[in-house]
Amino acid sequence: MVSTPSAGGRPRRSGVVTDDPRTGIVTAAAALFARQGFHATRMSQIAGAAGLRQSSIYYWFRSKDEILRSIMDQNRWSLTAARALLAESEAAAVRLYVVLYLDVVQMCSAPLNFYSLEEAAVDQPDVFEDFHVAYAELTQALAEIVAAGVEGGDLQPVEPAEFVSTALSLNEGVQYRFHASGGEAEDVGRVADSAATMAVRSLLPPGVDVAGVRRLAREGVGGFRAVVPA
Repeated sequence: MVSTPSAGGRPRRSGVVTDDPRTGIVTAAAALFARQGFHATRMSQIAGAAGLRQSSIYYWFRSKDEILRSIMDQNRWSLTAARALLAESEAAAVRLYVVLYLDVVQMCSAPLNFYSLEEAAVDQPDVFEDFHVAYAELTQALAEIVAAGVEGGDLQPVEPAEFVSTALSLNEGVQYRFHASGGEAEDVGRVADSAATMAVRSLLPPGVDVAGVRRLAREGVGGFRAVVPA
């Protein structure tokens, strides 16, 4: 969630005082970034879309970069899960499923699609260095989970880094299509389950049913529970 400054809200041009104007700014900015691009969007446009005077927006955000960074910080669910699940003893397939599931959920729920965020990070590597660092850490954590599963015989032999790259690329494509098609919030869980199930099923040894993995993910592992559709 986006934190709210202790000073509280300020009036919008409509005269309404909101307790969380930051959320309105971030949502408005994300829509503009997605529609016309990061560089083409002006702070004055963001302020107008959020119902604020241009001078007021600087009370909460000093620049477009800061707004985009706030959007980027919302895309950390899967990384948080991967960090925690590295130390868990649960089967690698279950841990892998949970992280991949959360990865799709976070991207489909975010106000800005992943490719737009990645484009801005590539264009401004110094400003968004932590985007690349976080992505690399997620990739490494997932590769370690896969490697442990392969070594323990829970997963079929595979090159961990290559598999993870493919799985994350699949997730990114899924979220892009979800955003592009105007996907509904109630469909996010189904879409995330489909992508995570497909990836994990490809690694399971013959005779191992992915339904068991999904059931354990639903029950929770390491404090993370995937709301898997029945």
